[in-house]
Amino acid sequence: MDNRVFDTRFVLELREILLSTSTAEIYSSSGAASRVTREPFLGEWRLLALEFDNQLGPGRVICRLCSDGKEVTATIDAHDFGSVLGRRSRSRRWNNSRYHDAAVLVSVLIQEQILTISPQDFQDSEVSIRLPQDRPPDGIV
Repeated sequence: MDNRVFDTRFVLELREILLSTSTAEIYSSSGAASRVTREPFLGEWRLLALEFDNQLGPGRVICRLCSDGKEVTATIDAHDFGSVLGRRSRSRRWNNSRYHDAAVLVSVLIQEQILTISPQDFQDSEVSIRLPQDRPPDGIV
């Protein structure tokens, strides 16, 4: 039996990342910076819920997102991220933020596996957020 679980801090940090905005610098074809904009992390998606699973508790976090009439439920299982739970990397290359590695890694995976796909092109309404097979087990690249 796997006893790895997310703590409340993981959910709070992931929520903060997902609801954050970032500064995007737009470049012209000549390579010169042409304008700066503020972009929401979720883009066109909206966060409906981010919470522990009702049945599995802190062993699984459920993230529900919607956009353009499409709702997607993402499950995040603690056992898939055991090597980064509670860890905070000091590597500027990997995690140069105040957040713990698990929240940063899961936010990137949500971005890759949901946010980069147009809602109209999304085939499934349920997604398991996991590391791709070609990534190292600790998720740090």
